[in-house]
Amino acid sequence: MAIRPSFRGKLFLAALACAVIALVVAGVMFSASMRRQAERSIEQTIVSEARLAAELLGYADTDDNTPAALDAEADRIGDLIDARVTFIAADGRVLGDSAEPLSALPGIENHLPRPEVADASATGLGRSRRFNATIDADMLYVAVTVTHPAIAFVRVAVPLTGSRDQLRAVVFATLTALTVALAAAAAIGFILSVRLGRRVQTIAAIADRYRAGDLTPSGLNFGDDELGSVARALDGSVQEIGQRLDELARDRS
Repeated sequence: MAIRPSFRGKLFLAALACAVIALVVAGVMFSASMRRQAERSIEQTIVSEARLAAELLGYADTDDNTPAALDAEADRIGDLIDARVTFIAADGRVLGDSAEPLSALPGIENHLPRPEVADASATGLGRSRRFNATIDADMLYVAVTVTHPAIAFVRVAVPLTGSRDQLRAVVFATLTALTVALAAAAAIGFILSVRLGRRVQTIAAIADRYRAGDLTPSGLNFGDDELGSVARALDGSVQEIGQRLDELARDRS
């Protein structure tokens, strides 16, 4: 035989379900908002670093434009801003890369078709996100135009693992806060369901007594909420019926 949950149990489960749904929705929305803010902040930082790299390159000594000098300058700026820096010529050739040795530059494919470089060629600034199989991570690429005899574009790239780590920490903190909030909501819901359940049990006991024929007024304060109003109305009706029965009994006597 299946055990039917009590009114108090149903009320507690309903309150707990509402609290869980509300907290989960709030947590998902908060995490998504924090992720967008973190990625937007990283993107703004990389754009500033790309423009800074272009400024540094513009003030650098432009007399020596040999491949070794350009690659060394890319390494220097990459160390300054802690990012991958790539120098790209107007025809798309890579002239320097802080993440690649000088000997590997001739074998790097033409970068002119890259989305960030194409956008930079059209508007002066280009952004792109794509997966890098070499480091097995998503990368954010920002390219800007630069005034230089040999270099047309400076591209800065950073992995988005840092934002994911920040987001993971935020999600962990959010889950912790949601767990605490859920425990508090469960405790509050349990207390309220117990109190309400006791009131319902009291009203049910009075109703059973009236049904057994004992119409003695209960003298209880049923409260000022909707449940109390219903209980007072029913109690008043029963007392009125009792008075009429007493009158009928006296008339018969």
